[in-house]
Amino acid sequence: MAVEAYIGLGTNIGDRIGNIARALKEMDELEEVRLRAVSHVYESEPWGVPDQPTYANAAARIRTTLQADELLGRLQAIEAAMGRVPGERWGPRVIDLDILLFGDEEWASETLTIPHPRMGERDFVVHPLMEVAPKGLRYPDGRPVSRRGWLGRCKNDLGPVPGFEELSPVPAEGGELVCSLEEPQAPGPVVPGDVGQWRTIATTAGFGRLDTGESPLAFKESVLRDEGIPYAYDPHPPAGGFNPWGLGAQIKLKVPASEYERAVEAIRGAERERSEERS
Repeated sequence: MAVEAYIGLGTNIGDRIGNIARALKEMDELEEVRLRAVSHVYESEPWGVPDQPTYANAAARIRTTLQADELLGRLQAIEAAMGRVPGERWGPRVIDLDILLFGDEEWASETLTIPHPRMGERDFVVHPLMEVAPKGLRYPDGRPVSRRGWLGRCKNDLGPVPGFEELSPVPAEGGELVCSLEEPQAPGPVVPGDVGQWRTIATTAGFGRLDTGESPLAFKESVLRDEGIPYAYDPHPPAGGFNPWGLGAQIKLKVPASEYERAVEAIRGAERERSEERS
């Protein structure tokens, strides 16, 4: 019986796009595997070990009659044939092929974990994944897959993989891919007259510099956005880099009073998931 699975591809040595194209060709030539969709290629800054070349990442949707552990063996054989050798964890590599999702199956062994651990925190994994996945893709436990990842942000869209253009996502009307690099804009400051109708869900202080990409406040905002819970900042949204509102400016993330309990539950759940994934 065939299973739909998703593969993440990454490379930062040599001809990065050529490496991804070769790996996809090798996968498609496997008797038990058929490529169904291939994302665009995206650049991302190194994650875990910063002092290394910029990565190129993509994702593929496949159908396979292999078991997940058998598929892992085939992917590792492709990696080895392309010259990958054991090295530093998160270090440079000619190709990295990861099973992200495998139908609705969960695996936890010494050699294989599905869903791929920490994938939800890595934008360079989830962004291309969502490009090739049906709308409403979920983890085996029912949680929606979303761009909650604040680490390893995608930056440049390098376009479709040469030779696999027919399997790439079709741009929406206007020429933009449905899965855009643009992040939803955060709501503006809470209107003073409405403050009594909102409750503070998180507070931080902007001491000169605010890293909105990986801060606890940004993570909580992403949870609220994913859950469809309205939110706003008081007195202003955080600033990336220098804080123009001055040192020590306290920033509050607020939600409507009627949504407070649901917001607390959603954030606690997301924090538990992230803690479990990191352990």
